[in-house]
Amino acid sequence: MKSYDLIVIGGGSAGLTAAKTWAGCIPSKSLIASSKAAHSIQKAKELGVTVEGKVSIDMKAVKNRINANIERIYEEDDSPEALKRLGVDVIVGAAKFIDSKTLSVYFSNDNGSGDEDDVFDICANDGILIATGAKPNPPLIEGIHEVDYFTYEEAFSLDEVPKTMTVIGGGPIGCELAQAYSRLGAEVTIVASKLLPREEPDAGEVMQRVFECEGIKVTNSRVQSVEGSGGKDHTVLCQDGEKITGDLLLVAIGRVPTVTGMDLDKLGVALNDKGGIMIDNTLQTSVKGIYAAGDCTGDRQFTHYAGYQGAVGARNILLPLTDPGVLDQVPATTFTDPEVSSIGLTEKEAKAEFGDKKVAVAFQLVNETDRGICEGTKEGYIKIVYKKRGNKILGASIVSPVAGELIAEISMAMKTGLSFDMLATVMHTYPSHSFALQSMAAVVYYDKLVKSKPLLNFLKRLRL
Repeated sequence: MKSYDLIVIGGGSAGLTAAKTWAGCIPSKSLIASSKAAHSIQKAKELGVTVEGKVSIDMKAVKNRINANIERIYEEDDSPEALKRLGVDVIVGAAKFIDSKTLSVYFSNDNGSGDEDDVFDICANDGILIATGAKPNPPLIEGIHEVDYFTYEEAFSLDEVPKTMTVIGGGPIGCELAQAYSRLGAEVTIVASKLLPREEPDAGEVMQRVFECEGIKVTNSRVQSVEGSGGKDHTVLCQDGEKITGDLLLVAIGRVPTVTGMDLDKLGVALNDKGGIMIDNTLQTSVKGIYAAGDCTGDRQFTHYAGYQGAVGARNILLPLTDPGVLDQVPATTFTDPEVSSIGLTEKEAKAEFGDKKVAVAFQLVNETDRGICEGTKEGYIKIVYKKRGNKILGASIVSPVAGELIAEISMAMKTGLSFDMLATVMHTYPSHSFALQSMAAVVYYDKLVKSKPLLNFLKRLRL
């Protein structure tokens, strides 16, 4: 039986292998780039640029570009050959636990069956890291199986843009794909009680205005049932009585942890109330020597967080002492246009925790910033929630063309303990989008100086 210092089960970001490119960030962002190019051409006239003729979409070329990007990143970073060069063996098969240190790996023949010759055992000297990710949440909707519906896993394989598309779900995946396919020419309807419900309410309201301005219909309701005849054509009946028909149905109602098939229950590996693998702060499960990282834990489902946990999990297994693998503050970005980013507490959460009188909010509309004016930005804002005493940043919500970049600065400030007012002392280039952060912080900084004027005058008299 072959032994390894560390064995990783799974092919997601936390497992540092290829699934993150095949069914996640890379194809969706490649599709979004194509749709953004089409939208920019269509809106060029607003900036004084006239484009003659109709913008046409070659969906096969878009698909080929997506596949080329996947292949490039896979070959360079995540292929078995690339991992082999780093000293990592890749074994393709299904793993089941024999005990806390030993796995049986099962292979399938071409006909899908397996026999004793298709099984072998491997042993981990130091520990095993489970990184099996998550899968689309199966929809519990009456009549849904009468329709050949899509999830995010199949959304990038289309050879043609659908004429009419219905999206069930207003979370990040639903919003990103709805806008992308709308800009590529589909007539899109989203059915959701609200858009981006885990963000600040302001963010969902902004994106609803953006979508409606772009011709995306948003039905603020829930799905009661779906009717179809086995193909892609469908009729969605909403709880408010509205009926929506279309020729492609995308179900984007979240993802659930992948935890089955490994015989975890036989070892006593506990699950949490989200259906994920229960872990402690070091990412160790209820069984000593077995760790878990990423989406399979039921924690926040972000590629960057899963990758972070994968690295920390491996470090905690292989090296002395431990690093924390579960973080309170994790930045998130939905890559719509404008992007929607957040970290930490919302205004409502902060006031519930600390009290209304101890929490302050700084707010800036992007269309009133110098860069926003130059670019003709119509929607967006920067919102910083902080403590009145000490100006500690508690959270942020940003809707901006570059929100995913701006949130990194807030994340860094929160991580290092830099107070909001001190961002005013950090030089930002002008007129960048990030200059707005410095300007907002300057208001708080100078307000603090005004309040400190008696003390400053006293120190001045002391020649200090």
